[in-house]
Amino acid sequence: MRTTIFALLLVLTVGTRAHAVIDDLGKFLHTVEETTAVPAPLRADGEFEVVTTEGTRRAAVAFIVRPPADSYIEVQKTGPKAVLLGPGQAYVLKDSSAKADQAPLDASFADSDFTCEDLEPFRMARYNDWRISDETGNEVTVTLYPKTSQYSLVVTTFDSEKYVPLKTLYYRETLNNLVKMRRNADYGLVGRKWLPASISMESFKLRTHSTFTLHWTQNPTFPPELFDPVFLSHPSGLVWPAAAAP
Repeated sequence: MRTTIFALLLVLTVGTRAHAVIDDLGKFLHTVEETTAVPAPLRADGEFEVVTTEGTRRAAVAFIVRPPADSYIEVQKTGPKAVLLGPGQAYVLKDSSAKADQAPLDASFADSDFTCEDLEPFRMARYNDWRISDETGNEVTVTLYPKTSQYSLVVTTFDSEKYVPLKTLYYRETLNNLVKMRRNADYGLVGRKWLPASISMESFKLRTHSTFTLHWTQNPTFPPELFDPVFLSHPSGLVWPAAAAP
């Protein structure tokens, strides 16, 4: 009788703890989403490097982020541009294109390891479910199950104090086919936001590696039509730092 009661109590306790963890995780991920959204426009200038078996390409790059989570990206020397306006709403202009086209989630940006989906900020709405897979120190690793995505599974390690992503593993087609790894590093405070100075993506099968090295600033100046996909075919009018000038 005592054994039966003890077993029942154990089941109830484990069930309660599991439910509490899921509730806490949902709150934590919601905070991550709020942390990655910006209250005012920000700009990052830096270098975009793509390393392949055939060599290395480098070019100046500019990021502009508009509240709450829209992004404009331009590679200066080679010409690709992209506007991200929301989940699945990516428009890309290649250097040889007459106009910008809406791009699928798995479309590569500037022939790199980054796809349009990879450039979107973290949003809980993109996932059906999430589970904690590991907790160590000030890091928590979460397994995320995407809804509409090129990936079958996403596993992200977050800084549990700063509420920012540190490392992400991407699986495709099956739940054990690991294809890419992303790292966000060298976080610094810009205003009250933690932003990474380095964003890298590695594709294992292709043996390629792409990295954004960025310096963030506040209160950028840009034309209001910059986030209009139709405007992508026109010169952006951005003023580039002197070091990045051709």
